[in-house]
Amino acid sequence: MGVTISYCSSSTELFRQYDGQHEAQPAYIELDLESETLLASYNAEVGNAVPFSVYHGFERRYTIPVLTGEGANQLMERLVPLANRVVADWERHWDGNNFVARLGEDAVAAEEELEELISADAIDYPADSVVAAWDIDGATNGHEVEEFGITAQTTDARIDEIEAEILAGLAECGEASVAVCDGLSSHLRTLRDELREDQDA
Repeated sequence: MGVTISYCSSSTELFRQYDGQHEAQPAYIELDLESETLLASYNAEVGNAVPFSVYHGFERRYTIPVLTGEGANQLMERLVPLANRVVADWERHWDGNNFVARLGEDAVAAEEELEELISADAIDYPADSVVAAWDIDGATNGHEVEEFGITAQTTDARIDEIEAEILAGLAECGEASVAVCDGLSSHLRTLRDELREDQDA
């Protein structure tokens, strides 16, 4: 049957930055040997802990930059021939304590090629395939209330539109097709809420 791809469905699917963290969670492509599936995601654990299925080798993870969903999908399509070789040459092996995945000779060689292909040092990722992350100070200029006409009556839907406009402008500042800014939405809502407080005072 061969490896199937679980495609990303949104441009910012691989970007996740938790409150209190200074950078986004690492992103990866995962090859599940048992389900013969390729997917792209981010490590949901702060500190990069991994589940036993990864630790014992049944799910193989390969670190990638925080790509757009479209960029990750294109990369996974390129990896399918190598991934097929990996899933065709492995076995469950009892190591005395746990069952682990043991790769055959061709699978090891294919995985080395796969890791080299996705290495940031080996591949020149197009700028428009990488998510551009901005901090709140770089994304805002302090004049959002005047520039976007934010008032005490501004709705959440309009706040979402303003956020989208700002992010689109940030993307145009560089070569990235997608820009993200952790905290931008809450910043805009705070500006609106402060105006409401002033109105009610």
